[in-house]
Amino acid sequence: MFILLLVVWIVLNGSWNVQVLAAGVAVSGVLSWGSYRILQLPPLGGVGHIDRFPRALFYLFYLTWQVLLANLQVMERILFPGRREGAPKLTWFRSGLKEPGYQMLLANSITLTPGTITVSLREGRLCVYAMDQSFARGLSDCGFVRRLRRWEEG
Repeated sequence: MFILLLVVWIVLNGSWNVQVLAAGVAVSGVLSWGSYRILQLPPLGGVGHIDRFPRALFYLFYLTWQVLLANLQVMERILFPGRREGAPKLTWFRSGLKEPGYQMLLANSITLTPGTITVSLREGRLCVYAMDQSFARGLSDCGFVRRLRRWEEG
């Protein structure tokens, strides 16, 4: 994990000198240590799970696509208020995901999608604020949940 974070740091900086390298080593070290201590990630960052990389990449593309679609839907509701379907709503649901990491990923994915915010995540139950009734519909079986369930199983 440390090496991956350091490489990402250097690539995102766009330059390579002693200062960038020193800061990258410090930041990567702190993040790796924190990931190990707080999130219980393995010290090598899960090198044994390299087979999950394609799924993670496809999930990232799916998330990006959903964010774009949700942006258009939110813009539509702002520009044409008559198309709203009811008042904002708080919705509780169970995702069926067992691992806390996948539950957290789902909660963050929902929050990143415009029009919805994850308010609470407790014991596998999520509370989501949706700005429209249509955004709240079908959360327990949305594309994020289906993809994460398949990921968790295999």
